[in-house]
Amino acid sequence: MPKSALEKYQFKPFIGSSHHWALQHIEKIDPSTNVLDIGCGSSAIGSILKERNFSSLHAVEIDEKAYQNAQGIYHRVAKELDEVSDRKYGLILLLDVIEHMQNPEEYLVEVVKLLNPGGMLFISVPNVAHWSVRIPLLFGYFNYTDRAILDRTHLQFFTKSRFKKLLSEQKDTRIFEMSASIEPAEFVLPKVIWDNLVFQEVSKLRVKFASLFPGLMAYQHLAVVKKI
Repeated sequence: MPKSALEKYQFKPFIGSSHHWALQHIEKIDPSTNVLDIGCGSSAIGSILKERNFSSLHAVEIDEKAYQNAQGIYHRVAKELDEVSDRKYGLILLLDVIEHMQNPEEYLVEVVKLLNPGGMLFISVPNVAHWSVRIPLLFGYFNYTDRAILDRTHLQFFTKSRFKKLLSEQKDTRIFEMSASIEPAEFVLPKVIWDNLVFQEVSKLRVKFASLFPGLMAYQHLAVVKKI
């Protein structure tokens, strides 16, 4: 039986992850801002924002278990984007979502419409050109997995150039920042190895390296898009 989004997509608070990146940026945002978290999954980010006293939290989640779990965390939870289109948002989170879409171009247009002028979109996509995909391809392997870049539920594949083109085509927006995440090694290593300052400093170096060579080393491509 397929796992629900609540079970499958784990919170990644680690240095260099898309979640850590998003939460760092959110520290600069006024807690009175209307926030929309699309594909909230485990609702971990929503829980943190609630602890930070964000007063207007909204979410979209189609997975039933994740949807039910989000009810006590966000002020409003919907299953479809049009159910939350009655207002504008100062921040929209679209983390690891559009790769699951049949038509991410059209979906992103609808998402951008929900931004206030000056509002920001935090978005991430997996990088199909990452070394962990390229090297097996050299030997003729392209195998789907239960999660990560080749998650079998992914309908779209992104390189940095495709991602940038997708974002550049959005009207009345500009790309404020592009960045890169690194592999969440913490999920496969014993805690004694990664739960220390030395590993954290190594992670910071890995992030810098991924940012210098995102085509090969970025695990995910990350972007902040601002509505003009």
